[in-house]
This record gives sequence, C-alpha cells and structure tokens, in this order.
Amino acid sequence: MAKLAAHPSGLHTAKERERALRWLAGLAEADRARILASAAQAITAASIRLPGVDADNIPYISLLLEIRRFGFDAIRRRGYRAAGPEQFADFQRVRESRANNLVRERPSPLREKVLLRWAMVQELHSQGLGFRLIARYFSQQLRIPVSPSYLRKLWQAFGQDGADGRDMP
Repeated sequence: MAKLAAHPSGLHTAKERERALRWLAGLAEADRARILASAAQAITAASIRLPGVDADNIPYISLLLEIRRFGFDAIRRRGYRAAGPEQFADFQRVRESRANNLVRERPSPLREKVLLRWAMVQELHSQGLGFRLIARYFSQQLRIPVSPSYLRKLWQAFGQDGADGRDMP
C-alpha cells in the first residue's frame, strides 16, 4: 500500500503543491500571465479529462500541470526531468546577478581586521616568518582567526615583495 495518494498533477504531497504555487508567485509578471493563460486554455479546450476528478478541481489541477510544464521541478528535487533552454537561460541570469552582487558587497570583517594590521604582516614576513607562523601569531596573540592561505592570497593580491608597488588596497 502506497503512503501517498497519487495526485493527477504529479505533485503528490501538499507541500509540493504549496511550493509550486509559491514558485508561481515569485515569477515575473509576464511568465505568470503566460502560465495562467495556458491553464485557462487547457480548461476551456477541455483538454483535461481525468477520471475520478471533480469538475471543481479541474482548474486547480490544470494550473499545477502548467506550472510543472513551465519548469517548476525541472532543476531541483526531480532527477528525471531535464531543464529546457528557457529554464537554463533563467538560471544564467540568476548566476550573473549573484556574481554582480559579490562584486558590490562590502569587504568581509576578517579582511578589514587583517588589513588594519597589514604593516604587521609585512614586518613579520620581512623578518623571515612564513604565513603559517604569521597566521598562528594572529590567532594566538591578536585573537583573529586567519588562515595562512588567506594571508598568502592577500600578499599576492598586493604584490609580493613589493613587486607591484601597492601597499594596501
């Protein structure tokens, strides 16, 4: 005996149907209008004839079917559906937006703490200490947990051994 009753839309749990409707609400107005128009056409064309479904539930089920057809579960949660080029383009815009947000974000608090003491890093490194020892000094004496690789990354970004001529950002 199955735990879940099969739903005609293919979204078998109430939680999945709730996520689908929330996903619809988060779409752009044009996409939302397109999905609603497709669902209305499916109802008026009487293309949905499901056995055992009340006539009152047909608009709801057709809306859920159109949401799935548009690509609600094409990327997440379902391994057997592949995203079409339309969904891939949507996610490409999301990736570009996230990359732009990373560029505009303020520097991390750790970076600010390290840069406030950058002269100390330069002095310790000029005395022959490696980045592991400098990182240990920062964590034990200054209570700033920083990794040696992060110090090395900053050192290279600001021109190692003064080759670039930059001191601080």
